[in-house]
Amino acid sequence: MLEKDGEITLAVDIMYINKIRFVMTMSLAIHFGTAELIKNEKISTIMIALKQVIGAYKARGFQICHILVDGQFEHARKHIEQMGIMLNITSQDEHVV
Repeated sequence: MLEKDGEITLAVDIMYINKIRFVMTMSLAIHFGTAELIKNEKISTIMIALKQVIGAYKARGFQICHILVDGQFEHARKHIEQMGIMLNITSQDEHVV
């Protein structure tokens, strides 16, 4: 699996379930999803959640190469790209996946 799908593209969004925030991710190739509980939508909080997800993939030998998001993640661009990950932001009224 690592040879074929070792480089991962993640779709990421913030979802609310019963007014509780989560950073939701889904890898496109292997269809593995995660949900990280967050207390707010500050950049520092979102980056902690994303780093936990990225670390989980890395610990299993996968490398996150691309992250697909909507416009609410624009403020995270420099932080994500500093980690060597390409960030793709959808146009307005477009869906990530």
